[in-house]
Amino acid sequence: MGKKSKVQENERGFTDKKFIGKEILRMEHISKSFGGAKALDDAAFDIKGGEIHALMGANGAGKSTLMKVLCGVYMPDEGEIYHHGKKLHLKAQVADAQKNGLAMVFQELNILPHLSVLENIFIANEIANRGIYDWKAMRKRAKEVLDKMGLELDLDTRAGDLPVATQQMIEIARALNLDSDVIVFDEPTSSLTMQETERLFSLMENLKEHGVGMVYITHRMSEVYQICDRITLLRDGKNVFTDDIANVDNKRLLSGIVGSDDTNQFPEKDRVIGEVIFEAKNVTSYGLYEDVSFELRQGEILGFAGLAGAGRTEIAKTIFGACKLDKGEFIYRGKKLNIHSPVDAVREGIGYVSEDRKVEGILGVRSIKENMSIASMPRLAKGFHLRHAEEKQGVNGQISGLKIKTTGMDQCINALSGGNQQKVCLGKWLMAKPSLLLLDEPTRGIDVGARADFYNIIEELAENKIGVIVISSEEDELIGLCDRIIVMHEGKKAGEFDTSEENIKEKMLKVMLNI
Repeated sequence: MGKKSKVQENERGFTDKKFIGKEILRMEHISKSFGGAKALDDAAFDIKGGEIHALMGANGAGKSTLMKVLCGVYMPDEGEIYHHGKKLHLKAQVADAQKNGLAMVFQELNILPHLSVLENIFIANEIANRGIYDWKAMRKRAKEVLDKMGLELDLDTRAGDLPVATQQMIEIARALNLDSDVIVFDEPTSSLTMQETERLFSLMENLKEHGVGMVYITHRMSEVYQICDRITLLRDGKNVFTDDIANVDNKRLLSGIVGSDDTNQFPEKDRVIGEVIFEAKNVTSYGLYEDVSFELRQGEILGFAGLAGAGRTEIAKTIFGACKLDKGEFIYRGKKLNIHSPVDAVREGIGYVSEDRKVEGILGVRSIKENMSIASMPRLAKGFHLRHAEEKQGVNGQISGLKIKTTGMDQCINALSGGNQQKVCLGKWLMAKPSLLLLDEPTRGIDVGARADFYNIIEELAENKIGVIVISSEEDELIGLCDRIIVMHEGKKAGEFDTSEENIKEKMLKVMLNI
């Protein structure tokens, strides 16, 4: 497959700034149903060249479904799509959408880790001459694309050896190699550090200057206000509003998402704080963190803040037996814990909701029921048999209580949205009834409307004398939910704050950034 001519590129608008500010894509009257459930109901969306357009809504509002219709994953039941004023006759094929300049960078990256950077950029789009790959031409083209992105990458490096943020850049390079002038970003910062996020935002600003229109799906409102130009809000598959970001504030956005003016997310902090129930005494895991001590009191929610790699997740994984404890000790209710594996941790009544849902949190090819009940097997087992009635009752209770959007407990978990998968991860441990629960980025992928339910559940756990430790990259979440916050920096405990302190967010950031 050869490269497109400059004329074709200019028609796409990627290298021609004349399309900046002009409509390049419009979706009208889009409807889509799965079984008897309507995921999209007469939805509409448009995007201009050189803009970043936020697409927001609760889990199950139809955001990802609308974009998957645009990018050829699904065929709409009704509706039309226009690109540069021309009606598209898309098939349910990603390649067909890509041919028309439409690309999507999915939340779960589609990198082939065993292939090189160059091979990933050109996969299914190789330049060939008489049936033989023209590697020289592909290298030249890849360098042009990466230069346009302001990136320097070794094209021969295995993609799987690179950080997640760099793998994401490779996916963007693949889209630009196809001369895409519309790129959809689905939760692109969910696995990125603060520095990596700023790098991505810088790249997106660069793409704006080239006339590329970008759709930005996220649950992080601060990011929307930082980089987006317009916002479209969906609820129950329908449009709520489309407006310039300058005309939208938190109250309007939250009330639109939840369908109510009651937008308070965090429960009142009227917990009764009791005696110390968990202690970490001078704990060290070589290369991960060093000489960290802290206490957790009954009825208290303890938060951990810090940049990625600061050691906060690694401490939680050590408590859960997934990382080795080299020095120090953990004490729970006066008893020294001897945990060498997650199996030991589960036996001790310790649960852990991982920040990496895809790799560590779910069994992707298994049902919701199997994912939800796996941590409760010791309790549900009776000899070589399971108490199936009790299992089903427990799973249905969590599906109802967490408001998981599903066709039933036998549905494959991979068929759920990321946010609903996260609810299953939490439900798994609620069903297991732990005595100590470690929550690492518990609301990742959860919409702002549903977060209040999560926070109330976490509050109830603390009130029921369950030890709760929350790790989060969102300072506002930690401040609103927790009683105390420990800040980690480069593997060491750098600060500890009571959330009732004044200017606590500013103080935390100074410690996190060591300024």
